Amino acid sequence: MRLLLIMLLTIFVLAGCSAQRPEGGSYPSTVVLNNIQYGLSVEKVTQDKIGNQLGVVKRIVQPMPKENEESNEAPVGSKLYEIKGIEPNEAIAVEINGEYRKAYKNGPSK
Repeated sequence: MRLLLIMLLTIFVLAGCSAQRPEGGSYPSTVVLNNIQYGLSVEKVTQDKIGNQLGVVKRIVQPMPKENEESNEAPVGSKLYEIKGIEPNEAIAVEINGEYRKAYKNGPSK
């Protein structure tokens, strides 16, 4: 019985040690534009609210982007837009796979 308990305990310890963290860990989805970090939300923006294009994601950076037009989730080529009626220093829209997602200002990128 004791041997069985030791074997089970060993299996649990080894299984716990081999668990790997997902890519990016626990960092929030972020995009940087004009030296401002924006947190990418799941909130959708309708096409009629999309304004002028402000930029495009040029690089994926892990774990957190710091330079303009970098992201840790939005794919390279994702376009960044202003949202009609909202100042770009408050929120922007990020086009990902044909959908526009709202990204809220988190603060300065550096």
